[in-house]
Amino acid sequence: MATVLVATHSGFRAFTDTGEGERELAGRSVGAVASEMGGTCLAVVDGKEIWRRDVSGLWSKVATTPICLQSIASVGGIIFGGASDEAAMVRITPTGEGERLKGFDQVRGRSEWFAGGPPLGVRALTGTADGTALLAAVHVGGIPRSSNRGESWTPTMPIAFDVHEVRAHPSCPSLVAAATAVGLCVSDDSGQNWTVISAGLEIKNSLAVAVLQDEVLFGVSDGPFAKRSQIWRWRIGGEGLEQVGDGLPQWLEGKIDTAWIAAGGGRTAILDGGGNLWRSSAGSTGWERIAADLPYAFGLLIL
Repeated sequence: MATVLVATHSGFRAFTDTGEGERELAGRSVGAVASEMGGTCLAVVDGKEIWRRDVSGLWSKVATTPICLQSIASVGGIIFGGASDEAAMVRITPTGEGERLKGFDQVRGRSEWFAGGPPLGVRALTGTADGTALLAAVHVGGIPRSSNRGESWTPTMPIAFDVHEVRAHPSCPSLVAAATAVGLCVSDDSGQNWTVISAGLEIKNSLAVAVLQDEVLFGVSDGPFAKRSQIWRWRIGGEGLEQVGDGLPQWLEGKIDTAWIAAGGGRTAILDGGGNLWRSSAGSTGWERIAADLPYAFGLLIL
């Protein structure tokens, strides 16, 4: 039975096929989330702690960091975290401490990064399926990429694209997708080079993206204070885009924010700005609303 976890200021709201279950990490502020190999997952708790959920559903603290984190990823068995109020990265040591990555502080073009609305920060992290590349969505600073476990970084995407989220394919190491202000961006060389796909989009600004086995889903919203949003689909290898329907309304409430689209185990979940939680049990078709009036969330995860 799949579980959808919604990260909030007061623990995880957990939803299964039979409805809402007991709240997890109740009373703790939960931020960024990330899945791991083997069915475990990670969460940022109270800003500076990293916790892991085992396959039985039990949570335990695994690390403490010196800076507040906005994003997290497990790549090649190593945990990385991106700062929420400065453009900094940490790597978790075997002793459970966060060491700041000096190479990220020295990436080429860093002096051109700037705060666009929220503070300059690492909005999302992802690693390729083979663990050989780590990519960071910096808002606003493009997508720096590392191929040596964070020791050094190379810029890949123009800063002007205003990237909001980056996600790698779950099994194909060459494919990565990003949600940006110019539309969907995709890479077929593990994030080294990018192609913009936006033909047919009336609204191009995208804050969220998720990669399924044979398609990429992304949201489009008319600005950071959007009153309505849509979900669009790119079939991997195809030329065009199509709006996702089949149970989803033409317009969803509010914006589809970063980390508000999750995929796993052939299922997909979406949270909209109106607090509606939508789920598909078959890729991106057959949608149903499974919860309403949820509080602002910091991430979704499907286990």
